[in-house]
Amino acid sequence: MRAWAQSIAAALLVVLVATLATVTATGGASGGAPGGSVRMVQTTRSPDAATGAGRPNLVFVLTDDMRDDDLDHMPITRRLLVDQGMQFTDAISPHPLCCPARAQLATGQYAQNNGVQHNRGVHGGFQALDPTREASSWFRDSGYRTGFVGKFLNGYGPHDVRPSGWSRWDALTRGVYDYVDFSMTGDGDPQRYTDSYITSVIEDHTNRDVRDFAASGDPFVVYAWHLAPHYRITPEGGRGLPPAAPQDRGLFLDQRPSSFDAPSFDESDVSDQPSYLRHLSPAPRAEVAAENTARLQVLQAVDRAVGSLVDTLDEEGVLDDTYIVFSSDNGYSLGEHRFVGKDVLTDEALQVPLVVRGPGIAPGSTSDLPVTLVDLPATFAALTGVAPQWLVDGTSLAPTLHGETQSFRDTTLIQTGRTLGDGWSHRGVRTDRYLYGTDGTDGFLYDHLIDPDEMVNRIDDPAYADVRAALELRRSELVGCAGWTCNQLFGPVPEPSPLADRPQR
Repeated sequence: MRAWAQSIAAALLVVLVATLATVTATGGASGGAPGGSVRMVQTTRSPDAATGAGRPNLVFVLTDDMRDDDLDHMPITRRLLVDQGMQFTDAISPHPLCCPARAQLATGQYAQNNGVQHNRGVHGGFQALDPTREASSWFRDSGYRTGFVGKFLNGYGPHDVRPSGWSRWDALTRGVYDYVDFSMTGDGDPQRYTDSYITSVIEDHTNRDVRDFAASGDPFVVYAWHLAPHYRITPEGGRGLPPAAPQDRGLFLDQRPSSFDAPSFDESDVSDQPSYLRHLSPAPRAEVAAENTARLQVLQAVDRAVGSLVDTLDEEGVLDDTYIVFSSDNGYSLGEHRFVGKDVLTDEALQVPLVVRGPGIAPGSTSDLPVTLVDLPATFAALTGVAPQWLVDGTSLAPTLHGETQSFRDTTLIQTGRTLGDGWSHRGVRTDRYLYGTDGTDGFLYDHLIDPDEMVNRIDDPAYADVRAALELRRSELVGCAGWTCNQLFGPVPEPSPLADRPQR
């Protein structure tokens, strides 16, 4: 059934691409559902480098479990990418767990279409992904050199198939979370490292690929997917704080976690929260502070890697022709609602940093579009002028990056999975005001206008009955969406009744 659906989707894509080409040629706006209103975003117009004489390069730097506010402590990345590019201030990972998030980045599709709903189990891990439907093939088939370095999807091992579109393939296979004892595919020459630091190895191999590809004269796409700041898991299975590089071990020892200043930190009453938060004990402040320090320490090596990447691109004479994208696979909670971790539908787990520098992007610019990781493959295709080879669920951000007015969806699908049953847990939607989701029996509804810290669950509040009904209609449509149906403009959500203005607990 899945293969049949994909073949039909591919046929529809051909029609859609032709239609969009006609619309673009006549100056029409793109995106949006038929008959819907259009959300417009206006920025300063810049030239579109993808239509220039040369073909731009693209390098995608990804971290693992990085909070969006962690970027405040990466001065090199801020100077070279944020100050020289565009920062998306409302970017989320709509399926905030490592493997589903990375599968979205590999395919441009939500889990209902790419098959990866969790890190493990019959519906999860690399084994749930069709490796022939991985977006590197788009670029390879269009004449790009392609290189991958670092952590791929959970469960990828030394005997697994190499995804088909990579000119060079250097993925972690053993000791993936150990930082100092790990193995990599080595592009067909497997290597084990026992006295090296993982971030430095990924940095060196990324720069080597950039140098070699730049020397060839061909355009290139390189993914550098780091492990930091994910917690450490030793080969024996022990879990601990991520170990910093030697020069970073004395940093941030007294750094106050930003979560300590959130009203939701160690929330006193979680009785109304969804089940995954309802029975938690308070998060120990000392443990949260220690984890925060360790996470910021290991991110300093990533920060330096960004700096050396920019230097390498500059030395090779290709910096001005290269898009550099920086993000994380998901966010991370540090004690908000008593929770430490990810794979929950709260703001801290959903929010990720997203910055893009490159040709035609105004330095120091920002966008508040509600973008997601699913939008990135479509964006990469648009920036490099290649055509996706299957139906993608995201929207290209290229118009906004190049200063153009762009219509955009008003409701975004968010979801989590599980290892058992049909592979789904809580699934819901996010708008500019509301966050809503349910697993059929247990749910949440937060009103960010009056409750930005998600302290009061309105799921059973009669004042929000019409709001809940409207959001449930959107949820029921989006959980099965594909292509443009994932990017609809539904229009305004009903207002809650005046009862919503009563004092809060």
